[in-house]
Amino acid sequence: MTKDLQQKLSHFQLDGENAGLLREVGELLKPELDAVLTAFYKRAQANPDTAAFFDGPERMEYARNAQKKHWTRLLSGEFDTEYMASVDRIGRTHARIDLPLDTYMSAYSLATTDLVAALFKRIPRRKRSRLAIMVGVLTRAFALDIERVVETTFRILAEEQTAAFGHIDTAIEKLAQGDLTHVIPGPDSSDYPKRFDDVRRKLNGATENLRETMTQVTGTMSNLVKIIEEVSAAADDLSERTANQAASLEETAAAVHELTENVASSAKNTQEANQVAATASQTALEGARTVEEASGAMTRIQTSSDQITRIIGLIDDIAFQTNLLALNAGVEAARAGSAGSGFAVVAEEVRVLAGNASDAARQITELVSNSSKEVTSGVDLIDNAGRNLKAIVESFEKVSGLSAAIAAASSEQSTALSEVNSAVSQMDSVTQQNAAMVEQTTAAASIMRQNATEVAAALAGLKIGGTVAQRTPRPTAQSQAA
Repeated sequence: MTKDLQQKLSHFQLDGENAGLLREVGELLKPELDAVLTAFYKRAQANPDTAAFFDGPERMEYARNAQKKHWTRLLSGEFDTEYMASVDRIGRTHARIDLPLDTYMSAYSLATTDLVAALFKRIPRRKRSRLAIMVGVLTRAFALDIERVVETTFRILAEEQTAAFGHIDTAIEKLAQGDLTHVIPGPDSSDYPKRFDDVRRKLNGATENLRETMTQVTGTMSNLVKIIEEVSAAADDLSERTANQAASLEETAAAVHELTENVASSAKNTQEANQVAATASQTALEGARTVEEASGAMTRIQTSSDQITRIIGLIDDIAFQTNLLALNAGVEAARAGSAGSGFAVVAEEVRVLAGNASDAARQITELVSNSSKEVTSGVDLIDNAGRNLKAIVESFEKVSGLSAAIAAASSEQSTALSEVNSAVSQMDSVTQQNAAMVEQTTAAASIMRQNATEVAAALAGLKIGGTVAQRTPRPTAQSQAA
């Protein structure tokens, strides 16, 4: 007998004389055990919850016989090794079939009641004074039996739990070490308790799902690292090209701005040239009118010259007639002799004057003739000048029209270039912003590549078995339960 059992017997007051009293109660109850067990198993069979623990009548009969042997050992008061082995078997059976504690204790309490009633019936009247003591010993014995069986059941459950936790702890430790290939063995191939097999299956299933997931994640991360490297390289190239484009566009913007200023200046100069052309056209038109007036004046001068020529011709005729008259007078004076000498002198003077007048008339006629020729030439020249000035005026009008058209076109070009300059400036601003965003994208891609590389390195430390990038189907609930 173990020291623990001795202490239990002492606590329940089933040692010493009480052990002998228990043997005496056992002798009195032997004839009643079959009746009590019959009632015990009838109640078990009538209750669906307890009946479910028996496969059939044969199994219940086997349990009845085993229970009778156990009660007989209990009521013998020996509490020897054989009794303890029986308690251990019952406790293990209760743990194995997962018998609820309340079901066990309620059934035992009813059986104890039946045994107490049978004890009342079996004790002679002369021993009724000891009935209370006997009932006490009987109830304490059954209480000890319940405690021993329950303690054994709890110990078995604790052992099973310890075994299960040992396997689970190993599996979790393997997970912590990155080993996703570890599988908790089943009850048929290890000491893992069947009671916790559902936990084993779920943990194995979760590990398998995690392994499959990490296999896929590892493959995905490998591809992702490659993609990120390509994206990063493309971002670097895009950043360089965007920077070059931004620089080129900035130069273009400066050139367009300078061109806009030049076109605006040209438009202004064209406007001024148009105004100068208009002024020149007006001046040429006025010159043409002046030439026309000069031509008219020259025509009038020529007319006056013609009139002078006619007058001088008349004077020349008068001088000629005067000269003839003077000659005639001289002839007559000569005829008159000395009486006509004075008149002859006068006639001679008149003739001389007439000759002078005729010479003067000829000179004037020559001068007027030359002047008339010059005037005629001047008129022709002025007419030519007038025609030329008219052509010049027409050319100036065309030039003025073309200048106006050029000025309008230059103004439109200046406006269009201003809009182009504004658009190019806006494009330059947007390109600068795009360049900044590309730089940010490049930096983000670099960080993402670094993070992905770190994740891939961490995943590389996992033991998952098989090809990393290979995708395998997830196990079904049925396969997980295996």
